[in-house]
Amino acid sequence: MKYLNYILLCLSLFSTSNTFALEQKYHESVLPVISAFKTHDKAAIAAHIRYPLKRQYPIPDIKNEAEFINRFDEVFDDELVTVIGSSNVNTDWDKVGWRGIMLNNGVLWVDTDGKIITVNTQNVKEQVLAERLIEHDKQSLHSSVNTFKKPILNWKTANYRIRVDDLDEHNFRYTVWSIDKKISDKPDMVLLNGDITFEGSGGNHHYTFKNGRYSYVLQVTIIGCDTSPPGWLEVYKDDQRVLSEDVISAI
Repeated sequence: MKYLNYILLCLSLFSTSNTFALEQKYHESVLPVISAFKTHDKAAIAAHIRYPLKRQYPIPDIKNEAEFINRFDEVFDDELVTVIGSSNVNTDWDKVGWRGIMLNNGVLWVDTDGKIITVNTQNVKEQVLAERLIEHDKQSLHSSVNTFKKPILNWKTANYRIRVDDLDEHNFRYTVWSIDKKISDKPDMVLLNGDITFEGSGGNHHYTFKNGRYSYVLQVTIIGCDTSPPGWLEVYKDDQRVLSEDVISAI
């Protein structure tokens, strides 16, 4: 993940998607965003955020304008500010169905009201913070599952506490406790070798774990509507769904 920011910025600089042209009716949604970044006006940028602004776990989401301004450098470094501020509304932005308007293959997403809904980068400052939080996270877990490279999900549903961790190089592990247990307790079930599947350029994706005839699917919402849960758990026996529970809390 430490190279994610560089990969996404390369996409933004060398994207082949500049053959499209954003429809004129969406220019008024994008131009004020570009202008705010061009002048590096943190207050103006903060006013263009739809809160909470999701950050990659274990980084906490940003809840409001004051917190955003305080944490601005965690989200936007000078390079990304320049990419956005120098972008061309005609060639660098595109409307992608219900998901919104994206900059350069999804580096940044804006809705049709001109609010920033997703920032798909993690700069060096945020990476350092993430590493510190990960070490703290490991200390709170049962000893059987406190070794991993990177935490991915930390969810609660009505009946379960769920974690997904990357052991290394996309070797995903699924850990689950009943809701009445603590994560310091021994897990009820641990599954390894999960797969990740992305659903288009908006960032929505899901993880799938197999256990005999059962499949455990964790649907992750990155871009959705105001009432969308952070995700949901689905359990299948063979091809028949036997359980579906929305996430009620996502750390």
